[in-house]
Amino acid sequence: MTKTDVQNFRSDFQNAVAQLQKKYGVNISAGTIRYTDNELRFKVTARKGKVTPKLTKEAFQVGDTVKINHKSAIGKQFRVEKVMTKNIRVTEINLPKGRIGGQVRVSPSLLEKL
Repeated sequence: MTKTDVQNFRSDFQNAVAQLQKKYGVNISAGTIRYTDNELRFKVTARKGKVTPKLTKEAFQVGDTVKINHKSAIGKQFRVEKVMTKNIRVTEINLPKGRIGGQVRVSPSLLEKL
């Protein structure tokens, strides 16, 4: 298998599980794909909740309010500070008084607009 084969497999896999996502009301995602010449392996995760579209960096502008679709950022809101080549830099907002929010670089596919 080549890198191109793996990339094509990932997009075909996402298209194939779209019906399962609708039927069971889950969001299915494939983890990092590891591959050799004759096999590929990856972890699949299905989480309850609405199916969220995977956004690209072009969908975001500086100042947008977003949330990060990750277990470590549940209930937190962020503001887009900078759109970079691959990732987006965000800063946490609505912090308790006296706390300073750190900046985080995150992949656009993990962000959801609010």
